[in-house]
Amino acid sequence: MVSPAARKRSCVVLLKAGCSRVRSCRVVGLSRRASRSHRKDRNPELRKEVQGLARKHPRFGFRRIHALLPSVNLKAVHRIWKEEGLRLSRRRRRRLKVAASPRQEFTSPNQAWCMDFAAQRLESGRQARVLAVLDCFTRECLLLKCAAHFPSCSVQRELEWLFLVRGKPQAIVSDNGPEFRALTLPAGTEAAFIQPGSPWQNGRIESFFDKLRDELLNRELFFNGSELQAHLDEYLEFHNQFRPHLSLGGLTPAKFKESLSTTIQEPEILKL
Repeated sequence: MVSPAARKRSCVVLLKAGCSRVRSCRVVGLSRRASRSHRKDRNPELRKEVQGLARKHPRFGFRRIHALLPSVNLKAVHRIWKEEGLRLSRRRRRRLKVAASPRQEFTSPNQAWCMDFAAQRLESGRQARVLAVLDCFTRECLLLKCAAHFPSCSVQRELEWLFLVRGKPQAIVSDNGPEFRALTLPAGTEAAFIQPGSPWQNGRIESFFDKLRDELLNRELFFNGSELQAHLDEYLEFHNQFRPHLSLGGLTPAKFKESLSTTIQEPEILKL
């Protein structure tokens, strides 16, 4: 409370609360003459113009209103804007409401896949998007594809190819992006959307992108999309065949998947 205007507002509050003028002025450090004074409007014509333009253009801010008033001080428009309470109300983004699902324990391959996008800027200045699909249990990277744009039809085409090669999972975990919301999944495959603003619910794909960016995207320069795709193909093979995964006991996803098939076949051998 430093400015005289702030002191005067505090004095008015004390007066309304029932305090005497002498005591109110002494508390806030203001003279009684100043507490009774009323500031005259510096420019009533400008105030009317600003109010009229604000009613005519309700989504304009004070800077845009100032642009419509030639040879007028911006600070004067801003002062009137604040005094009249013409501040724009921000439009809040409507968030999708997704019911929270209990945490699922993954016990077998192809039980659930997870997918998401990552962005990468090329040396040409263009933006590329990288689509990744992982098996939630084996951590195997099933798809790593880049493109300038990834509409839902492109995602649908890539998933249908994966269904033919890998089979259909029971669920696909993803965020609420429009590319994923518009997908048509086959019977027996559930779309498991995470809650908006909760990327940790899709933690496996987030962890994969963190490693991909640290080990490849931040270490190389990509001049075009084809060069980026060539490096992504090499990283997919490296991730599945050679990169040990600590959550898999130090095994690579390929070795871990191979050990699962061996474990399943052992009882059959014993029966024979």
